[in-house]
Amino acid sequence: MHFTWHFGLGRELGYAFWALTFFEGVFGAYIAVWPLWIERLGAPISVVGLVLGASGLIRPFVLGPGSLLLTTYDTRRILISARLLSIAGLILAAFASSWPLLLITVLTGAIGELVFPAIQTYVADNAGRDPVHAFTMVITIGPAVALIVTPLVSSLAIAAGGIPAALILAATLTAIGLIFVSRMEFSNGRTSTGVAERSSYRLALAHTGIRTLMIVHALTIGVLAVGSSLVSNFLEIERGFEPSLISLLSAGAAVGTVTFGLTVARHSGLRAAPITAAAIACALTATGYLLLATQTWLPLVAIALVLRGGLFSTWSLFLGALGSIAPAHLRARAFTIMEILGGSAISFGPVVASQLWEIDPRVPLVGSALCAAAMVVVLLTVRHRRELMAPSVPVTSRP
Repeated sequence: MHFTWHFGLGRELGYAFWALTFFEGVFGAYIAVWPLWIERLGAPISVVGLVLGASGLIRPFVLGPGSLLLTTYDTRRILISARLLSIAGLILAAFASSWPLLLITVLTGAIGELVFPAIQTYVADNAGRDPVHAFTMVITIGPAVALIVTPLVSSLAIAAGGIPAALILAATLTAIGLIFVSRMEFSNGRTSTGVAERSSYRLALAHTGIRTLMIVHALTIGVLAVGSSLVSNFLEIERGFEPSLISLLSAGAAVGTVTFGLTVARHSGLRAAPITAAAIACALTATGYLLLATQTWLPLVAIALVLRGGLFSTWSLFLGALGSIAPAHLRARAFTIMEILGGSAISFGPVVASQLWEIDPRVPLVGSALCAAAMVVVLLTVRHRRELMAPSVPVTSRP
């Protein structure tokens, strides 16, 4: 079998595949030890949750106006500039001497996240007639492989140079991802005036299918984020694991994401029913949280972290569903709103988790699992709604 650098996706999707792979690698390089770094710089657990959640407050003020800029000015230049700021923030964090300085990193990181709705729209525009497959390959499998590899590399870096080494690694991976962004041809600036006039956040929210997806997406991700947020602190404080081991084990979530993503990619039934697939991924994640809360044997902890990867699979399946139903002229706004809501849900998860931690460190995990079970029922209830079963006219891939 002949393999190409774009894995048969085509040049346009290939650039997106590698850009998101490296950008998600940034996440894998430092996110497992990020709560530990905040704590090491003098913040108590309650403040750790607030710092982790701060990006949720910043995100709407960055992504909303930023998306408007992307449709007016050169998208590629804006994305590169935004990510260069995030590189500066990561380097600052590596050399920070107190936790308040990390708020600057949170701000620059939020600015750098402009790349995600822009690339998601780019993928939808080039996805052809099977957007769920395109999103599964580009937004799930490639990034998830990075989340397997980068924690392994990060654990070696941490063992050699401490947590700051993981932040420098993250900055390096960001720079590599920008090489692929620089080759992408975004269509935003070439949209016709008539279509541009009909595209707005109000119209995107008025679309019943888009609105339904956004609500269930935000609720599901928010519920799962509560259980995921302080896993690193739980493993260090309650289980006695070293930071390098925690970083290594965090790769398990990516193993779960890749496994589930490949299953979806190969199963036409799941590709045709992304909401059902998201419900399955949500249930698997809840099971992982219960294992983390109740088990101490290392192999079972590792399995639990593999199941935790269902969180990322759930997110990408919602994106694939959105790419299927959103009309072309509403996609940019729809993906931006979903990124704001989903990202804010992820960010507010630690705020809730840190308060529940005060009751008992296991409460965020158990509470999240129980609420996730309720969300599975909700997802299975809404999956047959007419507006989610009638996708928009597919966009033909560029030659």
